Amino acid sequence: MNPKTRARILLIIRIFLGLVFLLSGIGKLINSDDAKYLVELLSMEFYWLIEYKILIVTSITIFELILAGLLLSGKQVRPAMIGSFLLLFSLTSVLVYFQLEDMDMESCGCFGAFDILSSPKATISKNVVLMIVLVTGYMLHQRSNPELPEAE
Repeated sequence: MNPKTRARILLIIRIFLGLVFLLSGIGKLINSDDAKYLVELLSMEFYWLIEYKILIVTSITIFELILAGLLLSGKQVRPAMIGSFLLLFSLTSVLVYFQLEDMDMESCGCFGAFDILSSPKATISKNVVLMIVLVTGYMLHQRSNPELPEAE
C-alpha cells in the first residue's frame, strides 16, 4: 500500500474512532444512569464497587473524551489507540461476563443518552468490530511511523 493511501485510511480510522468516543462520552455526560446500573450489577459479584459507581462511570467518561481528543487531533495516536483498545477490551469483558451469567439488562449505557446499539449482544459485536478497526489503525500507524533505532 502506498504511503498516501495508508495515511488517508489512518485519518479515516482516527476520525471515526474519535467521533465514536466523543459521542459516547457526551452521551454519558448527559445521562449515565444505565452505565451506573451496569456497575451496580457488577457490584453483586464485587460488592465494594457500589461505593465507587459514580467515580467509575465519570472516570470512564473522562477517559473516553480524552481519547476522542487525542484521536481527532492526531496527537499521541499510538497511546490513544492502545488506551482505546484496552478500554474496549475491558468493557467488552464485563459484558461477556454478564451474558455468561445470564444477567438481565436492557442497555449497557455505553452511549448514555444517545443509546446507540446498546443491547449487550449488539455492544459486544460493535466493540469487537471497533477493536479490529483499532488494531488495523495501529498497524497502519506503526508502518507509517516506525520507531527509530536507539543509538548505542
